[in-house]
Amino acid sequence: MLTAIQPAIVPNVPLQALSSAIDQIEQAAASALMLKMAAYLRQTDNLLDALPPGLRAGSPDNYCRHVAYADPCGRFTIVYLVWRPGQHSPVHGHKTWCAYRVLQGEMSETLYAWNPVTQALSPNGQITRRPGDIFTAAPGLRQTHRLGNDGDSVAISLHIYGVAGDNISTGVNLLPPSQPGQ
Repeated sequence: MLTAIQPAIVPNVPLQALSSAIDQIEQAAASALMLKMAAYLRQTDNLLDALPPGLRAGSPDNYCRHVAYADPCGRFTIVYLVWRPGQHSPVHGHKTWCAYRVLQGEMSETLYAWNPVTQALSPNGQITRRPGDIFTAAPGLRQTHRLGNDGDSVAISLHIYGVAGDNISTGVNLLPPSQPGQ
């Protein structure tokens, strides 16, 4: 179960107001960043050309990640994900902001609604993402989803995450508490 860190200091009204203001500022900044990323991803063609043909087949074991670019200052990493038929991510939110664009094939995305009071998820829809489709998400569990390939051919997506390249395996997916049936 996710729990908030219990501070040693009980926040007074000014600290609560400051916390609320920082939350609003952070959300506004993340929203602006994601809108600009989505707009640029929409304008960028031939992104699949940079992925060598030998890396496009995927692995029979799980979807593959291929780092295309890791910012030398550790601010973001661009990754190709290669999905064979039947491969899916776990149900997850994000520890950081992210954006992705489908480059080849179709992706199935199941959306979930997070209830912070009950600490539970409930399915909230399914979307088929096609080449050119773009999705962005802010950190947290408000945009929890499961992404995968329900088709019969390899799918490839390009993802941008706000983490350093050496944190790509552990710094992206925010797994919700265990749910019944998981």
